[in-house]
Amino acid sequence: MVNKAETTNDRDGNDKKRRKTSVNETTSPVKLSKEDLYANTIAFEEREASKRAPEKDAQLFHSTCDELRALFDDIAALKKENSEESRAKIAEKRVEGSLAFITLKKLNRLDKVRIRDGKEALHKEKLRVDSNRLQLQNLLYEADHLRKEVQRCYLFKSQDEEIELVPETEFYDKAPESISRPEKTKQDEHARRIARLEWELQQRKELDALCKELQGSKAKVAEDIISKTERLESLAPRLKDLLAATRPLQDALDMPIEKGWEIQKTVRLLVQPLYVLYANVSAYGEACDPLVSTTVQGDEEEARQVEITGNLNCESDDEASENGERESRGSYNRRKAAKQQDPLRQKRKALVKPHPLSVVITIKSKEGKESLALTFQYLPNAGFVTVKCSLVDFQVSGVAAGDVMSHENILNALFSEDNGDGSPNPKTKFQLQEYGITMDKFYSMMNDKDLGKPYKWAQEMCGIEFVNSGEKFITSSDKWQITIPATIKAIRARWEARLRLYQQVHELETGIVDTSINTEHNNPIRISSTLVQWTALSHAEYCASNVTKKFLDQNLAGRNDLYFRAIVTRGSAKLECYICVPCSFPESTPLWSLSLNWNGKHSAADNASVRDMEYWTNSLEAPKHPKTILSWQLKRAMSCLDIFLETEGPFYTPAEFTQDKTYLKSFRGRPRYRPLRIASNGSSSVFTQI
Repeated sequence: MVNKAETTNDRDGNDKKRRKTSVNETTSPVKLSKEDLYANTIAFEEREASKRAPEKDAQLFHSTCDELRALFDDIAALKKENSEESRAKIAEKRVEGSLAFITLKKLNRLDKVRIRDGKEALHKEKLRVDSNRLQLQNLLYEADHLRKEVQRCYLFKSQDEEIELVPETEFYDKAPESISRPEKTKQDEHARRIARLEWELQQRKELDALCKELQGSKAKVAEDIISKTERLESLAPRLKDLLAATRPLQDALDMPIEKGWEIQKTVRLLVQPLYVLYANVSAYGEACDPLVSTTVQGDEEEARQVEITGNLNCESDDEASENGERESRGSYNRRKAAKQQDPLRQKRKALVKPHPLSVVITIKSKEGKESLALTFQYLPNAGFVTVKCSLVDFQVSGVAAGDVMSHENILNALFSEDNGDGSPNPKTKFQLQEYGITMDKFYSMMNDKDLGKPYKWAQEMCGIEFVNSGEKFITSSDKWQITIPATIKAIRARWEARLRLYQQVHELETGIVDTSINTEHNNPIRISSTLVQWTALSHAEYCASNVTKKFLDQNLAGRNDLYFRAIVTRGSAKLECYICVPCSFPESTPLWSLSLNWNGKHSAADNASVRDMEYWTNSLEAPKHPKTILSWQLKRAMSCLDIFLETEGPFYTPAEFTQDKTYLKSFRGRPRYRPLRIASNGSSSVFTQI
């Protein structure tokens, strides 16, 4: 801390210096400008800041602040005295305080100079560090580049390393001594390599000469072939004229020879499974069933090209193996890269690509002109046959009736556990695993291509039998004589059954069937209930209803069956009927589940009367009434609803339903059975208990 006396002495000394300086300045003839004076002052303060220690300036700052505090206290005390002497002392104190403030400002300037110099030094150091770091990165990059170049040199392979040379023993046995030089090459590996390359070059020159000779002979043979081809082509117009002259005779004898020839040309292009199918089904149609016809559809030119391409691929592979060494390696690699571009995607597409030709079997109905067309397509890479259904000369109308004739499920469950859902070929799962796709994705790809379903019976008809992971073409004619007639008969039975079912559903949906009269015993009985709706249901909607659980638990209703819902009303009562038509209809009878909404909701699970109604409705047998089973079951359900309401209605007031049916007793026995059964009574009919 600086004492006051020392400060005073310093101040007196400074005053003396100023006076001396001022005297010198007055005597000096040199005058400084304002800018030079400011620059000199700044330079002086910079030198002073660099020479003086910051700690001393800090001590001087604190001492000056203490001096100012003391001056402020003295001035405050002197102001309280308010005398002439105190005013004079206050003026002196002010001068001292002003000098102290000047000292503080100087210290502030010196501190700013030090801070500025520190920042500049820090910035210079950062620049130096950045420069060193950049040099380091350049050196590291250059070292890495040199390391890669060295590694590339180590990994360099000469083009001669890719040439397959003959073994050394064969080289020394067959090569002349002028080339082999065993006394030198056996000791020197480099010389031995050069000698083997010379022998390889000589052999290839000899093979090239032989190839040119063979190409010359090939050209001569080609010229001979062309001359013979031209001669044969000259015979074609004459043969056509001869054939045209025989057409009247063909028409008179009903012998379409030309048409048969065209068909045979197309049939020869079929792949083996489809050829087996066409030959056997055509023979069966001609011998046993004239309503079955077989045709071949598809692009004949593409099929012919596929057959030719297979042969050309073999020839091109042989030529490539013979002449591949003569071709430049760069062009070969480019062709190979273009051929193998995205191979996995090409394999996935090829897996669901069918043969260009397909076999169409058309089965006509015995009762009308409607026909069912089955298109058989063969997937060469997947190794199985698919079947797609379509309707011919048949116009589908109605929503519920349209589900009956859906081509997606018309052939499902034709035989036990054969819905066409899985691949019949065991190797498919391994192919899908290799190509990285799931079975669901494979099915969606087949659906996008509209290929149909791979039923097991289709594989048997085409003579394909899968054993373990391979496939085998069955050539036993006995097996085909058993399989094809049975399959055709099963398809015809399913087709005609669906036609009858379609007719029934269409009549119920459009209201063609008269549901106001029940003629079960040839005696008309009026039905008071009304059918207000007949709609189709999905399997999920059928399962969601609470009244069908017993059939689902007993596995009587499956995913391949058809489902409908009928709504019958009478007054405020509503009867909901859930119908399951088995896929094997009419061998199996449709199953009805009833739900009655009247004074609460009733079903077979909680109401004995509804259970009796359901039993009586399902007691009809479809094989006895294949053409009218649904309408008969519906009329039974409506008559049962009338009996239930007429026998139960009098117990409620006001009575909503009055009796308009004839029955002997409303209830019988302890279980209070209702008269649901229609019995003959002479020329009329009455209702009695079951």
